[in-house]
Amino acid sequence: MNATITTRVVNDFRACDAGWWSELLASGETDNVFLTHPWQSAWWQTFGRGRLLLVVAEAGGRPLALAPLFWDSGMIFFTGSGGSDYLDFVGDCREPGVLEALLDTARRHVPQFLGFRFYHLPEQSDTGTRLQQAAPQLGMVCYEEGELAAPALCFDRWPKEQRPPADKTSLVRHERGFRRQGQLDVVHFRRPEEIRPQLEEFFEQHVKRWEPTSSPSLFRDQRQREFYLRVTNALGPQGWLRFTRLEWNARPVAFHFGTCYRGTYLWYKPSFDIELARLSPGEVLLRQLLLAAVAEGAHTFDFGLGDEPFKQRFATQVRRVKTWGLYPRHSAPSPPGAVNEHATSSRH
Repeated sequence: MNATITTRVVNDFRACDAGWWSELLASGETDNVFLTHPWQSAWWQTFGRGRLLLVVAEAGGRPLALAPLFWDSGMIFFTGSGGSDYLDFVGDCREPGVLEALLDTARRHVPQFLGFRFYHLPEQSDTGTRLQQAAPQLGMVCYEEGELAAPALCFDRWPKEQRPPADKTSLVRHERGFRRQGQLDVVHFRRPEEIRPQLEEFFEQHVKRWEPTSSPSLFRDQRQREFYLRVTNALGPQGWLRFTRLEWNARPVAFHFGTCYRGTYLWYKPSFDIELARLSPGEVLLRQLLLAAVAEGAHTFDFGLGDEPFKQRFATQVRRVKTWGLYPRHSAPSPPGAVNEHATSSRH
């Protein structure tokens, strides 16, 4: 291990400067809204359990990387494990010894340490490979414990011979259906003071939309409502929040809560009026979000986790996120299969 690398542990998000956090994030392989200081802090305030464990690796007094972690019942996880589509270490872990130093420091702070479980690591990040390489040096074994699809539309990869994604026949047809029968208004919001008053209406519509199904809305949980409020307050001032409201004849027929971060427009939490399902308000919502993404110059429309058929109609690539587990060699499960309740919470 490189002797010039030192580590320190921070136990409070307020003790981590948001400025250098952002600089570290930009220097790493994975830079997305889920790894930003505002998102991570809001998540911890709402869902935090066990003990926070922010491990900073430095060389010559200069931060190189940050491991945003927490531990509970002997296991260590990424903060954000649950509701965050993509997670990773923050900063540059390519220098030899950096990842090993972060992992070793973290486990030494956990009584009766059992292992690490890292959810939703993007396959385009080399972190998975580095974890496999670091495990033997730490006396551990590494397992791949599952994967999920993450479709995305890269606008510059869309076939030029086809009409633009937002002009697909089905999307346009459904929007025209609404317009023929009344007035359709689409409003996009970014400011927290404009979004907060609409959240309760959004939550209730989402609950009703999923009520008849076997997957009830996550907004039946008061903590989820609190989290969305915190995210609104935290991300809104950064300019990353995107909240869309569709009204038809002065009736709210669909909402969307998402983000646009460094050119990636995220399809995160949509909802529509279940009583109007036959008119496909979700299709109209999707068209308007695609138009909004293009209008602000986004290079990617990210559909997030899940391989629902409607996403395949638009995706130009299907990325993968993987879960990795690291366990002490003497006590490694075979095969490991425990699941963290936060990380697998429904996107509904």
